Amino acid sequence: MIQALKYHWESSIQVFTTLKTGKFLLYFLPGLVIGAIYLVFYFQIHELLERSNSTEDQSWIGSAFSWITSQAFGILDILVFEFYKFFILVILSPVNNILSEKYDTHLTGKAFSFSFLRLVNDFIRMIFLVAAALFLEYLFLVIWWFLSWVLPDFIGETLFFFISAFFLGFSFYDYSLERYQLGFFRSWNFGFTKLSYVLVTGTLFSLIFKIPYLGVIISPVLITMIATGVFIKLQQNKLRQQQNT
Repeated sequence: MIQALKYHWESSIQVFTTLKTGKFLLYFLPGLVIGAIYLVFYFQIHELLERSNSTEDQSWIGSAFSWITSQAFGILDILVFEFYKFFILVILSPVNNILSEKYDTHLTGKAFSFSFLRLVNDFIRMIFLVAAALFLEYLFLVIWWFLSWVLPDFIGETLFFFISAFFLGFSFYDYSLERYQLGFFRSWNFGFTKLSYVLVTGTLFSLIFKIPYLGVIISPVLITMIATGVFIKLQQNKLRQQQNT
C-alpha cells in the first residue's frame, strides 16, 4: 500500500506538471459537456423532491408519504450517482483511451499504432467491463440495503465504497491493459494482484468526483492520466526486476 500511495503521488505530480504546460487540456471538453448534462438532471431530481416535500399535508398519511418519498429519492439519488460514474466511463472511453495512449507516448516516447477497429474493440470491451461492474455493484447495493438493518452503517458503507473503488479503478487501468495487449484473464489478474493500486486509483476518482460541480468534469481526465502514469511505473519496475534476474 505504501508503494501504491507513492506511485500515485509521483504520478499526480507528473500530471499537474504536464497540464500546467497546456498539454492535454482539450480532453476536458467532452467531460464538460457530459458533466453539464448530468448537473441539469441532478438539480431537476432535487427540485422535484423539494416540491414534493413542500406540498405535503400535515396528517400522519402525509408524514408517511413524505418519509417514503424521501427514502425513494434517497435511493434514486445513490443509484443515479453511481450509474453516472460508470456511464461517463463508457461514453468517454474512446476519449480516455486516446488520452491514455497519448499520455503514455508523452511519458515514454513509445508510438502506438492507431486503428478505428481497435478503438471500436476497446469501446466494446469497456461496455462489457462497466456492465459487469455496474451489475455487481447494484447487486451489492441490494445486499447492503438488507444488511443495513442489522449491521452498523459504517461497515456496509465502507464495503460498498471499496467495491465501487475497485471496479472504477480497474476500468481506468483497462485502457493501458488493452494497449499492452493483456487479455481478459491477464487483465483481471493484474486487477487482483495489484489490488492496492486499483483501490487507490478508484478512491481518488470517487473523491475528486464528489467535488461540487467541478468533480464530474475533471475526474475522468485526471484519473486516466494518473492511472496511466502508475501503470507505466509498474511496467518499468517489472522490467527492472526481469533484468536483474
